[in-house]
Amino acid sequence: MTAVVDKIVRVTEAQATFWSRAHGWAPTAAAGLLSKSRLDRQCSLARTLKDYAKRPLSNEEDARLILAYVTLRTLSEGTLKLFFSVWYSDYSADVDAIMKRGKRLDPDGAAFDPLIKLFEMKTSGRWTRLLRRIQARGNAIHAFKDRPLGSFSELRATIKGYGDFLIDTDNRLPYPDADFAPFRA
Repeated sequence: MTAVVDKIVRVTEAQATFWSRAHGWAPTAAAGLLSKSRLDRQCSLARTLKDYAKRPLSNEEDARLILAYVTLRTLSEGTLKLFFSVWYSDYSADVDAIMKRGKRLDPDGAAFDPLIKLFEMKTSGRWTRLLRRIQARGNAIHAFKDRPLGSFSELRATIKGYGDFLIDTDNRLPYPDADFAPFRA
C-alpha cells in the first residue's frame, strides 16, 4: 500500500509541476485555466492517503473511512477537472460539454456527477464503477444520514483503483515527449 500511495503522490506532484506552468505548451485558454487551478492542493491531499492505508482504532474507524473517501472523492474530481482543463479546446467545442442554465461551465466549475458522466461518454466507461463508489462513499461526509462505508480492505482496493485511474487518465494527456509523463516519475 505504501508503494501505491507513493506512486499516486509522485504522479500528482509531477502533474502539478507540469500543468500549472503550461503556458507555451498548452493552448492559451487551457494554460490560463490550469495556471489558476490549485493543483498543489491535489498534492497535499494525495499525501494524506498514507494516513488512511492503516487500520485505525475501532472507535475512529467510521470517521477514518469517511475522511478517506472524501479525500478520494476530491482527488478523483480534481483528476477529471485536470483532464477536461488540459483538453479545454476540445471541451469548449463539444456539444456534450457540461451546461448549467443554458451556459457551458468551465471544467473547474463543474460538479463531480456531470464530470463522471462526461468522462464516461468520452472514454470506455472503464472507471465509472470506481468513480461512483468513491462518490457514494464520499457522500458519507453528511454523517447524520446512514450511508454504507465499506471495509478497510475495500478502501485499500479503492485507493489502488484510484492510482490506476490516475495513471490511465494521465496517459490520455498530451505531453511534449515521454520525459514529461508523470507515470514514469
